[in-house]
Amino acid sequence: MRELVEEALLTMDCMPIEQTNFPPDYRSVREMIEEKVAGCEAVIHVVGIRYGAEPDPSTLSEGAARRSYTQMEADIARKLEKKLYLFVCPEDFPYDQATAESEELQALQRAYRAEIAKGEILRTEVKDREELGRKVRELQFELEKLKSEIGRNQRRVVVSLVVLLLLLGGIGAGIWRLPDVVKKEVGYDRGRAREQLVADIKAEAQKKIVEAGDDWRKTIEIEEWRDQQLSDLDRFLDRIQQTFDAGEATESYRKATDLLAAKGADEALAYLQARGNQRKSQIEMQANRRDQEEAGLRNLLQEELLAASLLETKFRFDDAEAKYRQVLEKSGSWPKARNDFTWFLITRGEVIDPAAGNAKLQEALELCRGTLSFASRQTAPQDWAATQNNLGWVLRDLGERRSGEQCAQYLQQSVVAYRAALEVRTREQLPRDWAATQNNLGIVLTVLGERASGEQSAECIQQSLAAYRAALEVRTREQLPQRWAAMQSNLGMVLRDLGERASGEQGAHYLEQSLAAYRAALEVRTREQLPQQWATTENNLGMVLAVLGERGSGEQGAHYLEQSLAAYRAALEVRTREQLPQGWAATQGNLGNLFSVLGRRVTGEQGAQYLEQSVAAYRAALEVYTREQSPQDWAAMQGNLGSVLSVLGERTSGEQGVQYLQRSVDSLENALSIFTPEAAPYQNSLARANLEKAKAALHKISSH
Repeated sequence: MRELVEEALLTMDCMPIEQTNFPPDYRSVREMIEEKVAGCEAVIHVVGIRYGAEPDPSTLSEGAARRSYTQMEADIARKLEKKLYLFVCPEDFPYDQATAESEELQALQRAYRAEIAKGEILRTEVKDREELGRKVRELQFELEKLKSEIGRNQRRVVVSLVVLLLLLGGIGAGIWRLPDVVKKEVGYDRGRAREQLVADIKAEAQKKIVEAGDDWRKTIEIEEWRDQQLSDLDRFLDRIQQTFDAGEATESYRKATDLLAAKGADEALAYLQARGNQRKSQIEMQANRRDQEEAGLRNLLQEELLAASLLETKFRFDDAEAKYRQVLEKSGSWPKARNDFTWFLITRGEVIDPAAGNAKLQEALELCRGTLSFASRQTAPQDWAATQNNLGWVLRDLGERRSGEQCAQYLQQSVVAYRAALEVRTREQLPRDWAATQNNLGIVLTVLGERASGEQSAECIQQSLAAYRAALEVRTREQLPQRWAAMQSNLGMVLRDLGERASGEQGAHYLEQSLAAYRAALEVRTREQLPQQWATTENNLGMVLAVLGERGSGEQGAHYLEQSLAAYRAALEVRTREQLPQGWAATQGNLGNLFSVLGRRVTGEQGAQYLEQSVAAYRAALEVYTREQSPQDWAAMQGNLGSVLSVLGERTSGEQGVQYLQRSVDSLENALSIFTPEAAPYQNSLARANLEKAKAALHKISSH
């Protein structure tokens, strides 16, 4: 029974004091009992049918009643006016097995039970072990009030309520001791937790999408967050494991993770929220102690961080953010809390409205810089590296949202941050973190390569390729299938870029490798499991096939182009205008490029039809890509549209040809209003060349 009551108290973060062996001397025992009872805030007294050990009756003063040690402890608790919770077990209670006591001792215990039954002392009767455990746990509210009173009345308060256990149900008396802190090997079922979270996130997303109705912007945000949560699950589960490995998992934290694996996020979150007030009180007491114990406080805050993460999986972003901020307020300079909140701000900033998202990304940037001001590489290397990794991520996000010199500065700073993180996150010491940071480095180098020109651009792309290939040495399909698929997709993107830059056999070799990488990703990114990622990969696959088709000739070239068209149309089955307008517009733009290639290859009516289909696709994309919302994409579509209209104008005579060419000039001038020589030198030179060509053709056809 002792273990049953002790476990119930531990789940409420109460520190039980329990018995082992009593020495024989009566006077020293009584003094010791008084000392231990005085140091407790409450006493739980469970009365069974056994009398237990007692002082030698011959040592008692004349007229003194015989009392077992445990009965004596209850008497002292009343004398010291301690809170006493009394539980009485019936004779048929399922007691622990024990040697039968003498008839004399049994009679003494029956007399004690009768004394309690006729007295005015408040007591609770319990019929079995389950009810006893439940009734003890129901004391949570009472104990919470008691702790609050202690906090108000004492300048120095204890971390956890200390509760004395007095049991007379088959357990002999003994000396009181505080149990040693024992590190238990806790089983964390990562696989089941992952399965439950995947199901929870998908179900919650679907519910939110239904609630969003016709609000396609809200639907996009929900779907992007769903996919982000799914792809980020391993990071979340890693954080849980790190808490266990560091010995920072409280009993309640362990219980919450058990519930997460067995029943899902709802049950785990409900459990954490049920004890939220109690935890808040403990955090307040811990934070206000003059001799604050950092480790104890942080263990409690780990529960709050877990609750915040689970709130994210339930799409309760405001509640999650509020909880993160509360933790940050109490945690002081603790890097983990700051890094967890930074990651929340980054992931939210990536999917919400751009203006609000930029504000969150800017806050994340300031948090990273603040953390690095006190988390040094020498004193906290892993925290420092984690912060550098977050810094690299947010700088890349901000860089992609800027243009010109500011964009380049952010992206270059991002590279520096990732490379700093890799000084600590080595493959030998932290292989998974090393691979994650290599992947992140590859992404930002790809972006830098796309936005730079000449030799610098080619160098960035080659470095990006090396980073991705390094990461794939650790991120295997067997160990991390979704991350492996994401890496394959990233690899496919950079190989396509290299293939487009190179010509001849070398270029074809890169493109074929890109094709293989995307097809590998599709083995994991299925339409059934990850529809948006599947559609994105199909879209990217179509882009590689289009380049191969454009470079190929005869049947082989035509075959590649047919496969490209099939891939784009597959992507559009998921990337609909209603559900995913941005993705739909991107694939429409790619279709426009493909029909442009087909139209330029074929003359006559068939060629004209292809070119008209290209024009229609570009115009469809421009329904979503507006100058106000997406200036860069709008300018790119205007440039492509102008180029195709120019070809149509050159092939068409009379007034129709003039109209095509005039519209071509208008579109190209629109593109140049965004693609200035300073902001986009390559796009500017291309659009300017096409504009001069269109104007020359217009002048020629107008003069006839």
